[in-house]
Amino acid sequence: MIQDIDKSAVIGPHLIESPVLGPISPKEISGGVKTLMLMAFDESGKIFNASLCGDNCAKWIVKIAARKDLTICLHHVLDFSSAGPFDALMLNTGKTVHNYPQYLDEALRIEER
Repeated sequence: MIQDIDKSAVIGPHLIESPVLGPISPKEISGGVKTLMLMAFDESGKIFNASLCGDNCAKWIVKIAARKDLTICLHHVLDFSSAGPFDALMLNTGKTVHNYPQYLDEALRIEER
């Protein structure tokens, strides 16, 4: 995730090499990667605020949700177009969507309200 989202290399447990920031600690990785890691490793069943996640996190959210139930909150429309097919229950409306066009249609319908 760190390599894919932040374009940074994990050198060791306390050192990440960022092409933008140089050597950084794990505390300085992006909010999107931190949120994805919580989604992937937390087993509490919490709702995760995915609003810190950019479009480059969408495929990771779908990958994580494929292996465990995941509830996220979004305050913007995320571009899931490159994530492939997925199943998501839109809690705002109770409708299940199976791909990006269906998600986008439902998300925009929610925004209009």
